[in-house]
Amino acid sequence: MKFKEYYVTNNEGKSNCVIRSFCKIYNDSYNNVYDELIDISKELNCNNFNDVEVFEEYMKRRNTTAIDYGSDMQIKDLQLNNGTYAILCWDKKDFYHMVVVIDGILYDKDDSSLELYVITNYKQNVPIKIKGVDPNE
Repeated sequence: MKFKEYYVTNNEGKSNCVIRSFCKIYNDSYNNVYDELIDISKELNCNNFNDVEVFEEYMKRRNTTAIDYGSDMQIKDLQLNNGTYAILCWDKKDFYHMVVVIDGILYDKDDSSLELYVITNYKQNVPIKIKGVDPNE
C-alpha cells in the first residue's frame, strides 16, 4: 500500500480524522461534513458526531457499507487496490482513528496509521461525485 499525505481543516485550522476522511471520500468541504454529522447526531440523540452510529449513518446515506469487522490486520497489510474505503482502526490501546484508502493509496496526515489495526472496513459501493469533482484528485 502506498501513502499520500492528505490533511484538511476547518476555518479555525482544526482537523478531525472522521471529517477529514469523509471530505476525501465524498469530495465535500470540511464544514459541510461537520454540519451534516452534527445534524445526524441530533437525529439519533447522540452526544457526539464521532459516535460510531452517527458516522455509520452518514456513510449509509452515501451507499458506503461495512464489509469487514475486526480482522486484526494492520492497515499496511490490507490489499485494497481497487475501490474507495474508510477504515476505522486503533492501536489496540486507547487511540482510535479513521483513514481513507482509494485504489491502494492511504490518504492521511502521516504514515503512522499504517501500523494501526482494523476495527471496521467500510467500502463505497457506488462511486459518487459531489459537486462534479473526482475524489481521486
